[in-house]
Amino acid sequence: MYYAKCNVGYVVKIEVGEEIQDALRQFAEATSLKGASYQGIGVLNRVELAFFCTDLKLYDRKFFDDEYEISLLGNLSKTDGAYAPHTHITLSDRNFQTYSGHLVRGIVSVTVEIVVTQLDLALTREDDPILQYKSLVIPRPSQLKVHG
Repeated sequence: MYYAKCNVGYVVKIEVGEEIQDALRQFAEATSLKGASYQGIGVLNRVELAFFCTDLKLYDRKFFDDEYEISLLGNLSKTDGAYAPHTHITLSDRNFQTYSGHLVRGIVSVTVEIVVTQLDLALTREDDPILQYKSLVIPRPSQLKVHG
C-alpha cells in the first residue's frame, strides 16, 4: 500500500494481493487518524459481503469468488481502541450485474484507489443495546428532531 497527504486528507493506493479492510486498518494506524470518511474505486476478487438483518440482529454473509469492478465508501472509527473501517461496496461482474452490501473482506486483484477525507473528530463505535451492533458515536452532537 502507498499513500500521500493531500489538501483534504490522503490518497491511498492498495496493491495486488492485499486485503482491503486490513490495509485500511494499517493505514489508519500509520497516520493516527482520529476519524475519516473515504470513497474509492478498483478491482477485487475473493470478496465477502454482509447484510445486517435487523430482525435477527446478525449479518447474513455471501461470498463472491470472481473478479469485480468496485465502487466503495465508508468511514474509519475506533472500536475498543482498534481502528474499524466500515465499508459499503458495490461489485460489478463481467456481465454488468451488480451486488452490494457491507464489505467484510476482499483481495485486490488490480488496484484499489481511495481518497480519505480526514476529520478532526475522534470517531468511535460502541455497542447498541437495542440493535446489538457497534453503533457510531458522534462526539459533541447537535440533535435535530425530524418530523414525519
